[in-house]
Amino acid sequence: MRKTLSFIFILVLVVSAFSTTVTMAAGAVGKELEVLNAQIAVFEKANPDINIKIIPLQNESDSRHDNYANWLAAKVKTPTIFMVDVVWPAEFAPFFVDLTNDKDYFNIDKFLPGTVKSNTVNGRLVGIPWFTDAGLLYYRKDLLEKYGYKPPKTWYELLTIAKNISDKENINGFVWQGKRYEGLVCDAMEYIHSFGAEVIENGKVVLDDPDNLKKATQALWFMKGLIDEGVTPKGVTTYAEEESRRIFQNGDAVFMRNWPYAWSLANADDSVIKGKVGVMPLPMAPNGRHSATLGGWNLAINKYATDDEVMAAKKFIKFLTSYDQQVYKAVNSGQNPTLKAAYSDSKIKEANPFMVNLYDVFINAEPRPVTPVYSEVSDAIQRHVYDVLTGVKSARTALKELSDELRDIINY
Repeated sequence: MRKTLSFIFILVLVVSAFSTTVTMAAGAVGKELEVLNAQIAVFEKANPDINIKIIPLQNESDSRHDNYANWLAAKVKTPTIFMVDVVWPAEFAPFFVDLTNDKDYFNIDKFLPGTVKSNTVNGRLVGIPWFTDAGLLYYRKDLLEKYGYKPPKTWYELLTIAKNISDKENINGFVWQGKRYEGLVCDAMEYIHSFGAEVIENGKVVLDDPDNLKKATQALWFMKGLIDEGVTPKGVTTYAEEESRRIFQNGDAVFMRNWPYAWSLANADDSVIKGKVGVMPLPMAPNGRHSATLGGWNLAINKYATDDEVMAAKKFIKFLTSYDQQVYKAVNSGQNPTLKAAYSDSKIKEANPFMVNLYDVFINAEPRPVTPVYSEVSDAIQRHVYDVLTGVKSARTALKELSDELRDIINY
């Protein structure tokens, strides 16, 4: 018995001595971290020579971005794997491992084309798509049925329905993300695009072109109007995704704008609105179009990591983005797959039917302004839109000032 125990102890020491530790920066929105930890357990069991350690980060992408910028500027090798917002690859590409020669290893041709494009910078593949996102409208289907309403097709229909039901039920009409952070850019772009306006096209600021300025002004005026009309609570200027979700999930709102992850939580056993939730494309402006902001996160590897860490990181990323694990993630955390074939999986159809029914929304989601100086562009949009929501500036004044600032940022 002693010999057996001694052998096991020596074996553990040998395995530990030759194991590789991979660190991964990750968030914890909804069930994201819980699901990731379960996946890590499966991976480590199959790969005892690789240890995965999570570096937990804030849920808000702005804070994550600042952490990444500091780490990469210092050329540290930790974390090995970065969880990268869809708008960051162009900025951080010089610090990530070039995965272009690994396309076959990752079966990159099986991913949604748009997700691959967002990870390709100057012809170099710098990240692997993990999950994709698009803004959606959640609604209380039981309350709409109770008062004889159909789901709204336009923003003005939503305003009318939300105001009527919220007054009668003594709850909020519509909650969304109005805090000054990246989420506000996502929400604002959905209004701006749905009203038919553009901000930057082909690297050129077009926001203050007469037609764009008129439509963008209407879009921001409508956002502010939701607050002024009492349809959206004034506290929305402090809401990120989770604040909005908790209010809606507690049964305290008729409508909510959020990402796909909120579906599984709203229908969890402990949710007071389980089975009472509908989900649909975001409304459009009259004579406008439906628009959903493209979201999603990718996995990139720190170029300052050691060769062994890079190889181990590739193996773990391949595992996380495999068909079975993407289906598992979609079912359990409500985050959309990036593999095309996964959308035909019966388990996803059963757990999250909207992913299949609203497939066109996800593949046609619209990107935020595309520019290598996106962080500066985002900061400018956040500040000026927030000034409108809080009554500091009029929509037209804020947009004209934003246009001038954006030109200074991109030097055009």
